[in-house]
Amino acid sequence: MPLFNQALFNAALFGGGGANGECPVLQVGNGILYPALRKAAVTIGPGRTPSPAQFQDGIDELNRLINSLNCDRLFIYSLDTIQLPLSESRSAWTIGCDPQGLTKVDLHLPRRPDVISYAVLISNNVRYPVTVATPQMWAARILDTNPMTFPDLLYYDRGYPVATITFDGQPQAGTILELWTWHLIPQAASLDDAMQIPSGYDDALVLNLAVRLAPHFQRPVDPDVRQQARESLMRVLSLNAPQPIADTGGLGCCNDRYNIYGDTYR
Repeated sequence: MPLFNQALFNAALFGGGGANGECPVLQVGNGILYPALRKAAVTIGPGRTPSPAQFQDGIDELNRLINSLNCDRLFIYSLDTIQLPLSESRSAWTIGCDPQGLTKVDLHLPRRPDVISYAVLISNNVRYPVTVATPQMWAARILDTNPMTFPDLLYYDRGYPVATITFDGQPQAGTILELWTWHLIPQAASLDDAMQIPSGYDDALVLNLAVRLAPHFQRPVDPDVRQQARESLMRVLSLNAPQPIADTGGLGCCNDRYNIYGDTYR
């Protein structure tokens, strides 16, 4: 376990990391756990070192908090793109990682995608969008998978730790499957781990972690801290909320469409 005043308050990391404050990073120990334990009144007085057990409890609770927030679409600030080559022509592909080695995995990833937002098949440098079907859409399809049909629909069963992607046709061998998946906030393994997260996420994590840690250590939750935790999380969620697109085709003339945001026709 590193000493508090040496590793946790490393000057470069505490000041934002990187030369001249570029590419700021947030160190788990001093950037999240220490202020959360202070706000939860677990550590009384500035500069006092939490015990190794308190820090470990903080890491465990932080990871539970991150796992919970990663389930909320409005907490997801970005999408990752993953390109996976399909070596054969078939309709069903397993994806993920089986730590016990009991399931054959066709498309190996350290963790199977929690959610696939969009999908594209790339063949001969041409991109073919594929609709990610809901269970209702997949159940209502007319035909089962047809080997003679190029897919325009896929179903992701979200099995864990190995999931299955099934197409309504069979992609040709050599086709690339491009998946757009949620970018998840990473978990913490140690006090020295560094996170790079957008503005506002540090406040949301620290304050909401403090609310969870206080009862963990038999402390009352300060009402101001609880309210600040709600507000900090609402700011993050509102920033990531999708902007609805209204179909205003009937409001224009001469085949123009009206833009309700800019008060213009196009």
